[in-house]
Amino acid sequence: MIGKITLSPVGVKKQAIRSNGATMPVKNQNNVSFEGSKTQAAKLVGAYQALNGIQTAKTVNFAGSVELSDLEKSIITPKEIRIPNLLELTENIDLPLKKMPKGFEKLNAAGLNVIKEQADGVDTYTVSNDKGDTIFIGKVDANKAEMPIVTYKQGKFMPEITVKDPETLGKKAVKMFAGSELIGDGFSFKMPGMYEPTPGRGFKDISFTGRTVITTLNKEPRTLNAVDSYVESGLQKQAIKGDYADVVMENDPTVIIPAGGFGERFFNITREDENKPSAKLPTDDRYRIIGPTLNLAAAAGILNGDENDNVIYLSQNHEIPEGNGVYYVSKYKTDGGAISEGLRRDLIRNDRDSIILNADIFTDADISRAYEALLTLPNAALVIPYYPVNPQRAKSFGLLGIEQDENGNLQIKEFLEKPAYTSDAPMPNEFTQPGAYDKAMEEYRKVQTAIDPTDENRFLANPGLYFLSKEAQKVLMAQGILTPDATGLGGNVMPKIVQLANEGKLLDKYGNKMKVYTVPLEAKGGKPAVWDDIGTAEAYLKLIKDVANEVRLHGTTPENKYFGIPEFVLNDFAKNTDLESGIVYDSPKARESLESFKEKYGVQSIRGNIFVAGK
Repeated sequence: MIGKITLSPVGVKKQAIRSNGATMPVKNQNNVSFEGSKTQAAKLVGAYQALNGIQTAKTVNFAGSVELSDLEKSIITPKEIRIPNLLELTENIDLPLKKMPKGFEKLNAAGLNVIKEQADGVDTYTVSNDKGDTIFIGKVDANKAEMPIVTYKQGKFMPEITVKDPETLGKKAVKMFAGSELIGDGFSFKMPGMYEPTPGRGFKDISFTGRTVITTLNKEPRTLNAVDSYVESGLQKQAIKGDYADVVMENDPTVIIPAGGFGERFFNITREDENKPSAKLPTDDRYRIIGPTLNLAAAAGILNGDENDNVIYLSQNHEIPEGNGVYYVSKYKTDGGAISEGLRRDLIRNDRDSIILNADIFTDADISRAYEALLTLPNAALVIPYYPVNPQRAKSFGLLGIEQDENGNLQIKEFLEKPAYTSDAPMPNEFTQPGAYDKAMEEYRKVQTAIDPTDENRFLANPGLYFLSKEAQKVLMAQGILTPDATGLGGNVMPKIVQLANEGKLLDKYGNKMKVYTVPLEAKGGKPAVWDDIGTAEAYLKLIKDVANEVRLHGTTPENKYFGIPEFVLNDFAKNTDLESGIVYDSPKARESLESFKEKYGVQSIRGNIFVAGK
């Protein structure tokens, strides 16, 4: 296929020319034509756009038709590319990078290439992505009568190989991620990448050689059941009270937990269309992913296991019966809209401070310390604790640009969402559009204001915990800032609060200028807190192995950096993790099932980023 483009000062027009001569138009405008290679055309487009100052330049996509072939339709779903059994492929598959049809956008135009080769009685299956990176290679003795089922799944995020065998694993499955291998009698399955078998002992390469308000949206009954299981079990009574829990209890703020997400980034773990907060951790059903957040509230004295706990739900999808603590609100794109409507209708007490906690984090933070900062820092409207991260990791987070005031307090001056440039400045030759380089340099300059004042090699990341004063809430509601239309907390509401405060437009009832601050995210006693985002399958497995290693080294004593998390959670993580092989089990039953599988198939090696799980 060659690319044909037509250029004008107002746009770019492209047509895909197939080998049979058929022309397939793709939207845009006008006049000067050029035919040639993809590389030549792309360079011409960049130069022409720079020359004419085209501000709305689009990436030119030379992949051709957006229609799916019959084969593509058989393996592509709106959530993922799925091959039911790699070992039964009768033809090679090549899905080039393309603009995905409507309804399939979440696949992120993922390419896929699967090649089956036969030589010397061995079938070799090689899977690579649109960048040409090999992500799986399987070798199978063609004369073997019985093999496990090997499925391939790739969605918006990481690919996954799932190995099934109903006879030994039952409904469990071996889920392989990048940096894993499974070798048995007559077969070898490997996914290249790095894995850390025991945290702190270095990464190894696996290559081919070696009062609480909870907003809900998706699968709402799951969230309600997960929270009720935690509360009814009495786990909140085991929480270690924070340093300023008495201050929290005296002022009686509202804890708000947004739990309405669809959990798309977590689909590789759950394999279900469910929201992430209700997904399983390798513990019993009392403690699911929302459990650590509920534990924060309990340690701060808000969930005590008595009649004053008063958990209510704001239901956006109306899947749970209204009444008995369930209130129906409108459906929004994010949880921020539900929170704003709740405040306006006084479903969330608007005469109290609010503490907003993400529902998918794992931390030993003492939120009572940050709340105490909200009460004591001068004219504080908002406090967002910071968590220090290295420059590479900083690109995945919102960062807090700061400035010290005359008293040495850190005021937030910039709210920077997932910056492209942290430690390395952008280079002029990376840009073709006029003004793009200056814009990137301005972002880079702002990012430098987020450098940790105690460590120049770290940046101040936003861990998704917000402490908002009741005075600020009232002003924001009156000014139309906290409205259901401004639904994104991190993307819309919090940056707007920062902007208003720095412009001197956020005033309390006495006319004083309110301010926004950041303080370190700290555990009980003031030591630096441990914080992890359980946002992806990879992060989930890494966290569990790290917890298990801490238990191995320190038990559940205060020397364990996760001290403050319920003991049974730490012990269950350790019990269900093999630190030497890197395998995580969702239950003791999964471990038993894998042993039967290993015996049946003569498994010689199984290690890496592997999760054995299922119903």
